Amino acid sequence: MKVVKQENIKLDGSFAEEIAKLSGENVFLCYQCKKCASGCPSRMFMDSTPTELMRYAQLGMVDEAMKQNTIWYCVSCQTCSTRCPQDIDIAHVIDTMRIIGQQKKIKAENNKLPLFNRLWMTMIKYMGRAYEAGLVASLNLFSGRPTKDMVLGMKMIKKGKLKLWPSFRKPFATMKMFSRAKKLKK
Repeated sequence: MKVVKQENIKLDGSFAEEIAKLSGENVFLCYQCKKCASGCPSRMFMDSTPTELMRYAQLGMVDEAMKQNTIWYCVSCQTCSTRCPQDIDIAHVIDTMRIIGQQKKIKAENNKLPLFNRLWMTMIKYMGRAYEAGLVASLNLFSGRPTKDMVLGMKMIKKGKLKLWPSFRKPFATMKMFSRAKKLKK
């Protein structure tokens, strides 16, 4: 658990209301049972747990919630949402926090996370599924380190753990879904 000094905390009472307005989820229903955190597959990579993220939202601690990597490392697998005894769609709350962070141009402490998210979503939009080798190659290229992970990637390809070429799954249906979502946003 990350310890935050009290003098650095900035409270914003409207944060939970903004989340509720955009997502339809009431973060105040969370009573910190920690069931969401116990099943999170990305937890080991996150600065804080989904439980702590919910508390930050409840307390209006915008900076603590938005600048950590937690909202960017969430893979939206819905494990937290299905385990929540209060039926809070926590994954949707986290997606909403990402949107708020992008709208307010809040920079994450690791500035490559929004780039990763944007590349991931673009890949899903046009291919209909993830293409790991292309994602890592794109991230490294746009991060200014095009050869990073190349040796490891080649080993994984040789062992059949990573596909060299992408596979496509209903890309036109996925593009249509993204188009409808964009129209609904307007």
